[in-house]
Amino acid sequence: MRKLVTSANILLTPYIHLLPISKMAKLTSTQHNEVAEQFAELVVDGMDMKTLVGYAMDNLMEYYEKCDEHELRELIDEYDEDLFDELVDNVTQQYPKQLNTFEKETFIDINNTGGKY
Repeated sequence: MRKLVTSANILLTPYIHLLPISKMAKLTSTQHNEVAEQFAELVVDGMDMKTLVGYAMDNLMEYYEKCDEHELRELIDEYDEDLFDELVDNVTQQYPKQLNTFEKETFIDINNTGGKY
């Protein structure tokens, strides 16, 4: 999983040891959770769409990888009852994966030979 790096991590972490212990607030469990929620909102507000999608994918993958096959099938069936068999077929296929348009290599045909040479 990618490590979330924020300006707060970079700016505050090296100096946390300089705060006197008496100045550090003693928070209740509820207050701690509220501070965590506020910080999470700030971090999310500072993320672009690509970072948000990457973060969501990482967390979902971590969760789904911990599921056994039965649990995973139940989750997938709740999403779409025909999807599990299709996904299993995708990963057990005997023919080579075909590249989609984003994965295909592009090149410049400087010899104007149609890529033959």
